[in-house]
This record gives sequence, structure tokens and C-alpha cells, in this order.
Amino acid sequence: MAVTALVGENLTLGTGNVLAAIRTAAANALAARVAIKRLEISQFGTTTLEMVRGEIATRDTAGTLTMTSAAPRAIRPIAGPVSGLAGNTAPAGGAGRSGIDSSADSGGTYTSVHPFAFANTAGYLYKPAPDEEILIPADTLFVVRLLAAPADLDGWTFSLVIEES
Repeated sequence: MAVTALVGENLTLGTGNVLAAIRTAAANALAARVAIKRLEISQFGTTTLEMVRGEIATRDTAGTLTMTSAAPRAIRPIAGPVSGLAGNTAPAGGAGRSGIDSSADSGGTYTSVHPFAFANTAGYLYKPAPDEEILIPADTLFVVRLLAAPADLDGWTFSLVIEES
């Protein structure tokens, strides 16, 4: 099992407000099953307090979901094995793909798994107990997204730590 982190730093949010999208790998491949170990979201560069709603959700593969290509980095151990997920600008297009900061999102249907709300100036932390980790099965597209565009789209950072098996 590899522990990796998909991160985005100082992002200007794009269309759809999807911070991270991962389509787990095909069955029997590394990253066919993913457990969410930790999620942190924060915004800096503003002192304007705003309540933000978000969710961890699954998404069907219909329509367009265009992202910035980014692959998770090994964190246990650092510089350890490469992730079973490859960065791709179209994570919905095939198994074993990941991306950050959507620039186009249309036509897909989301199913909420874990909704949350937080104050942008305080940030959000999801760190479940081991028996409460969200497990995503093979060939499933899941996302971390904000449910509405915040007033200030600049300065967003997130870290999604996952265990790949």
C-alpha cells in the first residue's frame, strides 16, 4: 500500500469549483481501491469571512470534466513508489487518472458522499478515524468540490491524502 497526496497550492478556482478529481484504477491494479486518510482545504490572502459548502462526491463520466493534470506524490515513504494514478486533464476519461482545479465541468451527475461546510478563513480538515475512512472502489470517479463559487476565487490550497491499494 502506498500513501500519496494530491495537492493544489494557491489556486484560482475555475469553472465547476472541483478541487480534485480521481478515477481509481481498474481492478487488480495499484490504486484500484483508495481510502481517504485526510483532506485539508484553506484559503489565504483574504480577511473576508465567508461560509463555504463543499463535498466529497462521486461523479458519473458523462459530459466534460477538464482539469489541470496532476498526479499524487508519495508521502509514505517520501520519494517512495510512484502512485498508481497518472495526472491527466480528463480524469473522467479512463481509469487510473487524477487532476486538480477544474476549468470546465458540464453534463456530469454528482452523488454526495460527505458534505461539509467551513469558514474560508479557518479552513477545513477531514481526518476520519480508521474505521470511518471513505473507501472508493475500482474504476470510480470521485471528486472534492465546492458547491458554489466563493466570492474570492484566489488563494485556495488543498491536500488530499489517500492510501492506494
